[in-house]
Amino acid sequence: MNRFEVANNIIGKAGAMLRESLLQEFSVRQKSGPQDLVTDWDQRIETFLRKEIHSAFPNDVIVGEEYPPENNDRKDGSAAWYLDPIDGTTNFISQRRNFAVSIGCWDGSQPLFGLVLDVERQVLYWAKSGGGAWQDQTPLHVSSRRQMEELLLTTPGVQPTFLDEHPFQKQLLQLARKVRGVRCLGSVALEICEVAAGRADLFVAMRSSPWDHNAARIILEEAGGAIFTMEGGPLPLDRNSTVLALNCAGLKWAVLNS
Repeated sequence: MNRFEVANNIIGKAGAMLRESLLQEFSVRQKSGPQDLVTDWDQRIETFLRKEIHSAFPNDVIVGEEYPPENNDRKDGSAAWYLDPIDGTTNFISQRRNFAVSIGCWDGSQPLFGLVLDVERQVLYWAKSGGGAWQDQTPLHVSSRRQMEELLLTTPGVQPTFLDEHPFQKQLLQLARKVRGVRCLGSVALEICEVAAGRADLFVAMRSSPWDHNAARIILEEAGGAIFTMEGGPLPLDRNSTVLALNCAGLKWAVLNS
């Protein structure tokens, strides 16, 4: 199997494991605070994904949320995988829905493919570089809405986006008053996919990690969207960042200057 086939196979297995886990008790602990949680299933799923990937591609680099990279030196012909075993852990714990498994694969700075599985709904968002974006077997495309009063804004957290003090707080409060509505799903990967699917028009996050967005960003761009930092620059591949995802690049300055 090639890398995409491996990813497609293991993300389905990971989803089945997580749906089964919802019928069981599991442990929960805080990482940095009550809004930053981890379960034993986050670690089990990432361990499973890492084992399967390295079994097929032992020279590839894996960057995941729960464990440090196992191999930092890329060899010729290798790729880098970005894994989030449960994107939306709080939702997994409290709602038992609105959480995802996310797998992105890159060759240096070039995207290869991204997959985001909405676990509870059993919906797979995916894209190969140059091959368009898909929800299962249905093609995806961003919305054609361009006027500020038509736009639906989504964000993974009300507190960090609108309530906590940060350099963009005033700007985002003004933006929230101009758009049609604001929604909060609680999963970076799924919310970027909502923009890719045309069910939202822009997405903002004050802090996102590479494993949160490096799969979904491929899906968004293949669906016709664009993604930046909140400063308007390129979204980095390998470090934490703010995120601004849009249904078209032309909206960037209208949003940043709102």
